Amino acid sequence: MTLLPYFAGAALALAAAALSPEPTAQAKALTPGTLSAQWNAGNDCANEPEFQIHAYNEDLFILRQSKCKTGEAPFLYLLMGTERALLLDTGATTDSSVRIVVGRLVARWSAAQGLPTVPLVVAHTHAHGDHTAGDAQFIGDAGVQAVVGTSLSAVQQFFGFQNWPIDQPTFDLGGGRILDVLAIPGHQAASLAFYDRDTGILLTGDSVYPGHLFIPQPAEFATFKESTKRLVDFAAANEVSHVLGTHIEYSDTPFQPYPWATSVHPAERKLELNPDVLRRIYVGASQMGTTAQCQIFSDFVIHPLYACGIKWNG
Repeated sequence: MTLLPYFAGAALALAAAALSPEPTAQAKALTPGTLSAQWNAGNDCANEPEFQIHAYNEDLFILRQSKCKTGEAPFLYLLMGTERALLLDTGATTDSSVRIVVGRLVARWSAAQGLPTVPLVVAHTHAHGDHTAGDAQFIGDAGVQAVVGTSLSAVQQFFGFQNWPIDQPTFDLGGGRILDVLAIPGHQAASLAFYDRDTGILLTGDSVYPGHLFIPQPAEFATFKESTKRLVDFAAANEVSHVLGTHIEYSDTPFQPYPWATSVHPAERKLELNPDVLRRIYVGASQMGTTAQCQIFSDFVIHPLYACGIKWNG
């Protein structure tokens, strides 16, 4: 069956089945996992694979596209459930091996569970090209149930938003694995965060990560603050183990970000952020009033592109 970049009849049924009204409160202890102490950072291109794969646990895989392939070096997330797998983002290049790599992970996981290969849903943290470039590899693939479109209307319809950006629909992967979906526009109009109730991980895309939090236009600054406050409130009501974004742009020395798109990251900091970062971003942005300023913090940069340009680094 051919799937369009948006989604068609079968995917509509999938979306309806995957949404549930269940509350966000934790009903069980979080499933633990481990994070990589060292990500490939463009230091050894002769030996770095295109995608570094790290299993947080047996049901969550983190993939980093090599900086030797692209200076963006985005992180992709693959979450497994008994009814479907969810891939968040497809990387920064059109010629990557992302479909092959993800397909092998899904097939191996399914076999280990004694299941037929579960179908894959491809969605995005936001619509920028360094997170959607590999989409075409999944469109029309028999093992792919849906490739969610990147327009605001496509995102709203697929995940079931009725009152964007306020409501928080859920997406069910099967086997009790439920994700909460939060609208966080500001960096990009269709930006989303995903909260995994199983691990307590909050996936925040380019809106929160150790790096340059780009704000494209003056009108987006208020939206950015509102979205960050929504994350703060969510984290106060739910147990968040880690905040994971889609890039690393900081050294392991506080207040020392790399310039944007630096090809090599010597002494790169870890990916994960403490949930308190959400409050710190909100407070930092709020203290600026109505006009965003270019400001470096210990582990993030508030970076209005219209005020300081994309290359600004302090």
